[in-house]
Amino acid sequence: MTLTDPFIQSVLKKVDSPNVVGVGIVGSYARGEESKYSDVDFDIFVDKMPEDQYDRYTLRHWDDKLVSLKYTLLADERSALTNPRRAIWAVPGLTGMNIILDKNGALKDLKKQAQKFDWSLLQADADEYAAEQVMHCAEEIHKVLSGLTRGHESTVLYAAWGLVSNILEAVAVQRGLMIVSENRYFDLIQESVGRDTKWVSAFRTAWGLDSTSSQYQSRGAGALTLYRLTAAMFDGLIPGKHRDVVTHTLRLIKEAGY
Repeated sequence: MTLTDPFIQSVLKKVDSPNVVGVGIVGSYARGEESKYSDVDFDIFVDKMPEDQYDRYTLRHWDDKLVSLKYTLLADERSALTNPRRAIWAVPGLTGMNIILDKNGALKDLKKQAQKFDWSLLQADADEYAAEQVMHCAEEIHKVLSGLTRGHESTVLYAAWGLVSNILEAVAVQRGLMIVSENRYFDLIQESVGRDTKWVSAFRTAWGLDSTSSQYQSRGAGALTLYRLTAAMFDGLIPGKHRDVVTHTLRLIKEAGY
């Protein structure tokens, strides 16, 4: 899509206001990978966020297209480049953004910053985040063990869901995986760790991706194994203040026979 496209012009007329700094297209349309089912993602950069929080991200059906409208403070998006958890999403989005409105050149400058992004400057923070996630996931492990002991399916499944989500993000952030598309999120993490590794096998079992892991007991066991393998993966990053919690949790897993 180009600036002269009638659809683009119609969207700009609907969203532009004195508060809007610029507008960019991101996602599949920006990458030229759209399909008949793709929504058109517009990032709308503003000086002040809409008062109604529901208007800050919304969907519209315009010209027979599903349109995604996300309002973002320019300063907030710039700060994302200094936060490892946000940078793995922000950097690919900004570098691939198709700018269709840029009133004062701010979006062009922001895109240049993203193109010059240096992950090494955030590695220490990324390591710290991963270690904290391992520590925090101890709570989910206690819930999984409790659910398995009591034969409570919902407890196991909900805890496994939270644990897998947090651990996947920890791995993605610690490794600085640039997420060009959320559609590739699971693929990128599995490929980074190694498709044939025990870690990926445990992830797939805990997430219920394989036919053999359809029972909640199997998924719970997979979550326990995933935690144990992730703790080993990040062992050198875990500081003393978190180590007691992690060590105790690993001991509980071992005592339970997993």
